[in-house]
Amino acid sequence: MHDCLLTATAAASAPGLTVVIVGHCDAKLPRLVELQAAAIAKGETGAPLNVVTPDGRFLLLKPDDKAWHAQGGERWRLVGKEIAEGVRQAKATAATVLVGGKLVDVQALGEGVLLADYRFNTFRSGKEGKRTQITVRVPGHAPAVAAANAMAQAQNLARELADLPGNVLNPLTFAQRAVAEAKKAGLLVKVISGTKALRKAGFPGLAQVGQAGSTEPQLVELRWKPKKITTKDRLALVGKGITFDTGGISIKPSDKMWEMKGDCGGAAAVLGAMVHIAQSGATIPVTGYLALAENMPDRLAQRPGDIYVARNGKTIHVDNTDAEGRLVLADVLTYAGEQGATHIVDAATLTGAVLVALGDKVAGLFSRHDDFAKLVAKEGQAAGEAFWQLPLHGEYRAMIDHPHADINNTGGRNGGSITAALFLAEFVPENVKWVHLDIAGPAMQGAGWRYYAKGMTGFATRTLARLPKALTGG
Repeated sequence: MHDCLLTATAAASAPGLTVVIVGHCDAKLPRLVELQAAAIAKGETGAPLNVVTPDGRFLLLKPDDKAWHAQGGERWRLVGKEIAEGVRQAKATAATVLVGGKLVDVQALGEGVLLADYRFNTFRSGKEGKRTQITVRVPGHAPAVAAANAMAQAQNLARELADLPGNVLNPLTFAQRAVAEAKKAGLLVKVISGTKALRKAGFPGLAQVGQAGSTEPQLVELRWKPKKITTKDRLALVGKGITFDTGGISIKPSDKMWEMKGDCGGAAAVLGAMVHIAQSGATIPVTGYLALAENMPDRLAQRPGDIYVARNGKTIHVDNTDAEGRLVLADVLTYAGEQGATHIVDAATLTGAVLVALGDKVAGLFSRHDDFAKLVAKEGQAAGEAFWQLPLHGEYRAMIDHPHADINNTGGRNGGSITAALFLAEFVPENVKWVHLDIAGPAMQGAGWRYYAKGMTGFATRTLARLPKALTGG
């Protein structure tokens, strides 16, 4: 079978390692490593294996069979992870990879290397704190390498933000970082800051949730306006950005509450995607919205039983202050439709119920529009991010009825991810194609997964970044 990933045909002229990936084929390798390569291909020795030759230093890797047989570009990302780990184990800082693949495969390989080598070490001292990123060269594939760098950097930005602790990242500092990243990327930025300004502008839900935070809530609007527009469609991306979620008055249990610093994963993914969209020169106008708040319990916090009027005129009863994500998103979804969006995708670490349904490797997808849902799921698959469509079951709408208001913000334990999505659906204009992504499962990993180290993953960044091209048929 001719399914080698990478084969070396000459010694590397660059310093560091030359990486040779051995699959199940009869690739022509440098004479002095031929026997070792054959042994690895037959499974007779482990990988990685360092081989020093007069022609240079080679690192031979035999990809795990399960990884190699994964679908699509994901197998290339997984081998990219093996390259990153192998280079580290060889105590090298650079490697040259000689590859004969398609552009999309080489891009996926590069993404795997860069995503696997990411570590959140901002607050580490000593050796770990000084850890620097390795350099991997892929001669002859400059466009694919550039594309891999852009995508991985966008996702690693999202990972960094979600990994930052609550004493460092709050709604204000998140907004400031978003403004800085947006300006570098060429995005137009608008920020509505503080509860008073948000209420005046018509975002009472975001104000309600964030009014007791250590800093005031923020709504960051990022706009990409291409010079050349090739479609009448307009895309909006909406991200839940709770920089720390205690649950508010309906406070969470203390065990592992620290993980709630990652409740801004949706907004982080939207920011990363918007930066990539601008850098890639998308030909469709795209607007990103970051709904940023801190959900805290104090004398200013909203209370269970509070009722307020949403942007679209519906009254909302706050049954549980820990169901805050849907409150910060609701008015922004309405606003995105008012601003002319034809397609809206929101991303949120919204419910624990979706983990019960799908585990922590697959995200939930909800939509009233099957064609758009299929497009988003398809782009997710190509990006290596799995989404599973769950039903917006009409009968369950009655579960969020309330005798004193138009809608309740919780629907009970059963079907919790579905009732949350049904809540959001109430605030999306009917003429807009909308997809809701509940990424609570894959957004954080308590142990290593694929090419992710323990911590926040930036999940959904790659899928969101691919949507403009998908909508324009590029």
